[in-house]
Amino acid sequence: MAPETFSAGEIIALIFVAIGVIFMLISSIGILRLPDVYSRMHAAGKSTTVGVSFVLLGAGVYFWEQHLFARMLLLIILIFATSPISTSAMARAVYRTSAMRQVHLKHDEIKGETP
Repeated sequence: MAPETFSAGEIIALIFVAIGVIFMLISSIGILRLPDVYSRMHAAGKSTTVGVSFVLLGAGVYFWEQHLFARMLLLIILIFATSPISTSAMARAVYRTSAMRQVHLKHDEIKGETP
């Protein structure tokens, strides 16, 4: 029984997925290790967006024959469009409900805004 060899597309997909998993691992470590909710949201928002995008890109390359690459690109665009909006909404909610903003914020840009 001969060992299977990987095609070039499978190797590229594997590299993209591995990069995505590394980004998500770094993000999860940041969520566990960072001291406050704002830093944790930064780690979750930035690294996870890039990690999920690489995993989707790898899936699109792997399933190239089924014409799923365009769908994966559409999903990546939607994630890049919605992730900053949701992270910003969560940060504003934490700001309005948390008492720790006086301790951590040196410059408060949204202090004068009405809820």
